[in-house]
Amino acid sequence: MQGPVAAIGIGQRLQHPAAKLIGGLGQLHGHPTSARCVARRQRQLQARVASAEAVQQQVQTPGVTQFKFVCPICLNSEFVVHSSPNPYQQCSCQRCARTFDAKSKYLDLTLTSGVQQQVYQQKMWQGTELFRQPLISFVYERGWRQNFANVGFPGPEKEFDMAMSYLAPAQGGILIDASCGTGLFTRLFARSCKFSGVVALDFSESMLQQAQQFFAEDPALLISTPIVAVRADVGRLPFATGSVDAIHAGAAIHCWPNPQAAMAEISRVLKPGGVFVASTFLTPFAPLGELIGDKIVRPLSQNLNPFGANTRTFRYWEEDELKDLVAIVGLTGYTRIRSRMFIMFAATKPMQLEYGESEAS
Repeated sequence: MQGPVAAIGIGQRLQHPAAKLIGGLGQLHGHPTSARCVARRQRQLQARVASAEAVQQQVQTPGVTQFKFVCPICLNSEFVVHSSPNPYQQCSCQRCARTFDAKSKYLDLTLTSGVQQQVYQQKMWQGTELFRQPLISFVYERGWRQNFANVGFPGPEKEFDMAMSYLAPAQGGILIDASCGTGLFTRLFARSCKFSGVVALDFSESMLQQAQQFFAEDPALLISTPIVAVRADVGRLPFATGSVDAIHAGAAIHCWPNPQAAMAEISRVLKPGGVFVASTFLTPFAPLGELIGDKIVRPLSQNLNPFGANTRTFRYWEEDELKDLVAIVGLTGYTRIRSRMFIMFAATKPMQLEYGESEAS
């Protein structure tokens, strides 16, 4: 299965695995042990260094992987990016006369990337700004995410298994981990080696920086599926129409400033048969709705929901709202798993029909 990438091997993603071992050699000479003991430990460390070098050479032998993006303005000019390059390279669109910035940890394909704005400032959604704060990025996997269990989230490993069951038709292709945050699920998807590439995509600079730190600390990613990190707006995805195999958005859609526009973009970039999987929060009245029916508790959900449609930080959903979003943008086959305030749902981009052909025929 092909996506917006031509896979020809495993990318160069992490620092040399022997770096920490080499650093330890210089500390041995001050240790109060015999010269023979020091020499023996030096030989042991050197052997481990040689072994690590051999592994690194084997990993690098196949080459790299190329991911394909497009200019977020015209959605026409194509950019080719190697998996997790260090550093990332700027991308230029001649048609739009724009150059998009590249940081050491990610490629920036937002609309304002590389531009010094003189006066105009986009008013940001409060939920968006919250997750751009370095403190939130730091605590996200150090306590914040664990609290989701209190409202029914089964935990990352179980959620990963659930998502993988929905993503089975797209395995072998490219997966976009939208609103990836600190890369919690990006790492799980990459370690699974079920996809030809994973795009860690988020609007938050600090989240992407934290994600790259976790990538660098995970030795399993040396031989995993290639990863590329991109800063982008989920409401203006930098991918060609019909080029993406699958999109995952874990615990994210409740933070999006314009979910309808984002869902339209997701539908646009998915190829026919492509899969979208997302998890999010339902209203506090969802557990009661499971027992007596969501329609019966809807007046409570609409009037007493602390994070309803009119809030600017988070949005807790009624399930029927999610069904509407899926249908509005032309995705089909809605299915879900639901428990208390947790829901994971999935839908598919329908296969293309010939002109004049109907589904009934």
